[in-house]
Amino acid sequence: MDMQLLAAVSNPQLHSYNVPWFMYAAIVGVLIGYAIIETLHSRHDHQVKLKEAVHWSIFYISAALLFSLPIFAFIGSQAGAEYLAAWAIEKALSLDNLFVIGLIFTSFKVPQEFRRRMLNYGIAGAIVFRLLFILGGIELLSRFEWIGIIFGLILLRAAWKTLQEARASSHEAEEKEVTNQRMWRIMTKLLPIHPKFVGHNLTVKINGKRMLTMMAAVIIMIELTDIIFAVDSVPAVLAVSPDRFIAYSSNVFALLGLRALFFVYQSVEDKFWALNWALSAVLAWIGFKLIAAPLGLHVPVGISLGVLGILLGGGVVVSLLYPKHHETTKK
Repeated sequence: MDMQLLAAVSNPQLHSYNVPWFMYAAIVGVLIGYAIIETLHSRHDHQVKLKEAVHWSIFYISAALLFSLPIFAFIGSQAGAEYLAAWAIEKALSLDNLFVIGLIFTSFKVPQEFRRRMLNYGIAGAIVFRLLFILGGIELLSRFEWIGIIFGLILLRAAWKTLQEARASSHEAEEKEVTNQRMWRIMTKLLPIHPKFVGHNLTVKINGKRMLTMMAAVIIMIELTDIIFAVDSVPAVLAVSPDRFIAYSSNVFALLGLRALFFVYQSVEDKFWALNWALSAVLAWIGFKLIAAPLGLHVPVGISLGVLGILLGGGVVVSLLYPKHHETTKK
């Protein structure tokens, strides 16, 4: 199984599978089920505690792993291996996205009880945009083989950006910059935004003029942030599997668990500080492979297994062995 999984990561040649219709129906059913669950649990706003977030994270991770079983059974072992690899990579890369969403919530002073609802809006939009990005990326790969080099360069740039964030001495400066960044300035110029939360309302009438509430503005910020991160994560997933079903289903299951993972990550991000360094290296590694593949350079399976395992596992181990020194001074 491990060899199959790594083979999928190491061999990003363009291909597609014969996917039964009921597998597409299953994805639609999963999305409907998620919508029902979140609708029922969002009737009453509440602050999500760590225990609740952990339980839901385990639920969605288990669902993602279980979905691999029909893929193995009805599409094939190679497809199943690619799905698991793409899901794992997307899940790991989402940590950086969660960090930025946390900065947005902090900067705009989003009440804790509103955050779950707003994340669900963001996830719904991300599911649509990821489909468009994946279909567009596959079309580009099918028409231009050299586009893999461009995707690789995008990932190398993302790796450098992640490395810079990992080297930052503190997060306070970044928190202060969120409301001053270009994206927010453009939004306030183009859109009528009322600078207050008005319950669950996305719009409000002020002096006869219809305006977006702060809740709507922050949701738009989250959507735009995910689009920016999709520019990095979609090429990484397509490096694993250029099949549209495998790429999209792995993204769907990674996104569905994003809301619960956010509240877990908020509690443990300082403890696993070295993961940012590991993610930077993972992005650089995948970027290198994307660039190397069109040039006829293929990384041996054993080397890929060692590199990916050492990077992600090493990030966790180093974080636990060497706790962040400033945590002891934070009161």
